[in-house]
Amino acid sequence: MNLNFLRTFICVVEEGNYSRAANRLHLSQPAVSMQMQTLAEDLGVELFRRRGHRVELTEGGAILYDKAREVLRLWQKTVHQLEGLRLRLQGSLELGASTVPGDYLLPLRLCEFYRLHPDLEVRMQVAPSQEIVQQLAAGRLDLAVVGYKPEEAGLESEVLFRDELVVIVSPDHDLASRKFITIEDLLGNPFLQRIRGSATRQVLDNALEAKGINPSELKVVMELGSSRSLLEAAAQGLGLAVVSSLAAEDCIRQGRLVSKPVSGLDLRRDFWLVLTSAPRSPALAAFIEFLRRSDYLV
Repeated sequence: MNLNFLRTFICVVEEGNYSRAANRLHLSQPAVSMQMQTLAEDLGVELFRRRGHRVELTEGGAILYDKAREVLRLWQKTVHQLEGLRLRLQGSLELGASTVPGDYLLPLRLCEFYRLHPDLEVRMQVAPSQEIVQQLAAGRLDLAVVGYKPEEAGLESEVLFRDELVVIVSPDHDLASRKFITIEDLLGNPFLQRIRGSATRQVLDNALEAKGINPSELKVVMELGSSRSLLEAAAQGLGLAVVSSLAAEDCIRQGRLVSKPVSGLDLRRDFWLVLTSAPRSPALAAFIEFLRRSDYLV
């Protein structure tokens, strides 16, 4: 079994078609198709069925998707443990992250990395994306994970994780029973907004502007500094909010909130690993590679 084929399979499932998966993996579409055909032949089951330009999992494909993620997680854990035996890293890492990766993506990865390298000192600051990028550019951080691609000179960026924003509302809200929310719903209801400088706010503003809508048309009743505060305010019924699907998972599972897609708005976004061109310590180089090979990210 080729582990790279499993990674490609997972990417096709997450992207919904071969073309987007090929772009994400920096492969040609025929290469992705060939890998999926070989994987299906090796397993003796059809993995996908076509629906227009999209592909959907068959029953066999759904079983493989769950197991493939487990296999890759176990493989990466094994590799990291072996590396921990080989490398005895020392020193410190100064990391920065915007609120979604800082609260929901990186803590688990940091714990795993620290268990492998307990002699390291690791510190992570969490703040809006623009503030984190400024600190990285000023040399106060070794690495950043933020919600947009910085354009500052001397910074290098690569996609680490793909996410989508969703509208969240209280289960008692009039819109909670809808399959989706329209742009008119978004503009016509009290709205809870992230503060300026947040990548979440920038993604929403850009999506509205792409439709010819000025973000000032939102009926903003409150501006808040974190996804957690938006979740709490929305759960109290104070209005609609737009947050990362990752940030909303726990509250949705607990029944405190419901999430809805917004019809007609592209709210997909990337989280970026951002580095300077400065020389990298062995500890920083090891952590970068650790993140790149974390299959639950990209």
